[in-house]
Amino acid sequence: MNLKKNIFNAITIILLAALIAGAVLLNNRIKKLETQMSYTSDNTSVILSDVQTMQDDIKSTLEEEASLITDWDISLKSADFTDMTYTVSVSVVPKEYTEDTKTSVFFGTNEIPLELNGIKYTGEATLPLSEDYAGNVTFLFVDGNKRSTEVLDEFEGVTSVFKNVASGILANKPTFDNGSIKLGTDVDVAVMGNDYFDFNSVQLVVASSDTELKTYDIRQLLAENGTDSADSADTDSITSALSRKDDAKKDGSKNNTENDTSDASKEDDGKLHSLEGTVKIEDLIPVTAASNIKIYVKAVSAQGYTFTYDLFDGTVNQDITDFETTADISGGDYTVTDPTGSKYEP
Repeated sequence: MNLKKNIFNAITIILLAALIAGAVLLNNRIKKLETQMSYTSDNTSVILSDVQTMQDDIKSTLEEEASLITDWDISLKSADFTDMTYTVSVSVVPKEYTEDTKTSVFFGTNEIPLELNGIKYTGEATLPLSEDYAGNVTFLFVDGNKRSTEVLDEFEGVTSVFKNVASGILANKPTFDNGSIKLGTDVDVAVMGNDYFDFNSVQLVVASSDTELKTYDIRQLLAENGTDSADSADTDSITSALSRKDDAKKDGSKNNTENDTSDASKEDDGKLHSLEGTVKIEDLIPVTAASNIKIYVKAVSAQGYTFTYDLFDGTVNQDITDFETTADISGGDYTVTDPTGSKYEP
């Protein structure tokens, strides 16, 4: 009996050892397979990334080769808010042309003939402020019976520039203290020249109707707080190109401006091109009952344009203890005033 028991125990131990060895071997194989799968997955991701890059490069090359234009420019010359129009200068350099090539540009259905000056075709167009030209600007080239066109996707219109100049967020609305409104809040402010403007001043304004009760120099406050992120640029005038963005320089059909901010910032002439940061405003400002209180960012450009962006709008109650009503301006209402004093309010 003991012999049989010993044999049984020995067989059991051998089987257990075999099972353990098999489990270890299986686990090692599983880990090896997992490693191989991870390696394959990484390689697949790299291959897919390379394929996408190749596709993007091929697409960019084909678009560049298919383009009829070597260089183009649409620049803002002036704006008239009384007539609700603005004037742009246009230039284009076709890849192939002769002295007999007739060239024009269409803004929507409005055709503007261009004249050959040196190697460029140039002209001017006066456009309505209300129109959106995204994907609706076309160059036409006519050589005898051959007509060729090139559509611009980059030019949207001047109003897309105006609405992005000034912005801000008021962290907390004003409170009241013994007949005065009390400011005690952080204010996030951003002013961007968008390659078109530089600024003489940027202020936070507290106003009652059309009367400015108090103004705060944002640039000075940012400098005092050590958070000034303002940049200078030597943009000479409002004629900086509307269409020239960093991504527009990637192919040969778009203009490489000499006035863009990357070049201009190399020479600081003291002009403020952009500003962004957070300031703390703490103050008491006396107000009267039923007065309408507005708080807004005001940026005055060197070119004579004034941009405002509303942060708060409320009417003081009769007891001067709170606001009777407050307007919903979560979208940020803005206005632009031209050098003649006319306002554009979208």
